[in-house]
Amino acid sequence: MSQRRLFVTTALPYANGNFHIGHIMEYIQADIWVRFQRMQGHAVNFVGADDAHGAPIMIAAEKAGKTPQQFVADIAAGRKPYLDGFHISFDNWHSTDAPENHQLAQQIYRDLKKAGLISTKTIEQFFDVEKNMFLPDRFIKGQCPKCGAKDQYGDNCEVCGAVYAPTDLINPYSALSGATPVLKSSEHFFFRLSDPRCVEFLEQWTQDGKLQPEVANKVKEWFSVRDNADGTQSEGLGDWDISRDAPYFGIEIPDAPGKYFYVWLDAPVGYLASLKNLLGKRGEDYEAYMADPALEQYHFIG
Repeated sequence: MSQRRLFVTTALPYANGNFHIGHIMEYIQADIWVRFQRMQGHAVNFVGADDAHGAPIMIAAEKAGKTPQQFVADIAAGRKPYLDGFHISFDNWHSTDAPENHQLAQQIYRDLKKAGLISTKTIEQFFDVEKNMFLPDRFIKGQCPKCGAKDQYGDNCEVCGAVYAPTDLINPYSALSGATPVLKSSEHFFFRLSDPRCVEFLEQWTQDGKLQPEVANKVKEWFSVRDNADGTQSEGLGDWDISRDAPYFGIEIPDAPGKYFYVWLDAPVGYLASLKNLLGKRGEDYEAYMADPALEQYHFIG
């Protein structure tokens, strides 16, 4: 049997709390598979990291009287006893706030911009005048515009299940200060997911046998405007808002002072950053490793 090269990752835990049984169960499952592959003589790099950015961590750190960096560092310091205690054999544990992730996320953005896949658009958002910050959806509350239930979040109602925009809420208020938010304009950066090149790539990637037939058929509905069998209409892929305004704990967008990547742009890059950090410590070439067509990548989640 020829030796396989495997790059294995697990879901990054959000760095606002300690591990729980769900994390550990997932890591044990992955660790068993990694150990089996190593027993077969294959070369495995098994990495994890803390998902360190975003408004919730920034706000939790403020409440704790710490900087976001110190808050995350204190959470991260508690990881090792759990990993060691359950004999989980990650080769590297890193952070999405590490230099490698700043570098990789910014380079990916530059490459996307060069390819014409980044655009800007002025949008209106709720702004907390007391906290002097734009409010993420989950930090806006009010009455559901569908059923009238009180104290519902800015993106969906937990009573009737309705999904809506924060600006649709009745009597909205800031979950941080209690103040009534005001609408304020801001220029945001978007990844052009609706670009035909992206749509074509995703259609090919999801329809080439990787997914179960039922899942592949369901995914087809996302890619273009069409009438569905249940009478609803798919709107196709929309462009993705990838920026947030200061104050924000995250990675700055190159050449855009006061603008930061939305956490969901840099968090998935964190897997690559952890790998790059590991290979760097060994004196191995990250670019060459990732360019190897024989490299297999596996992600455990759930």
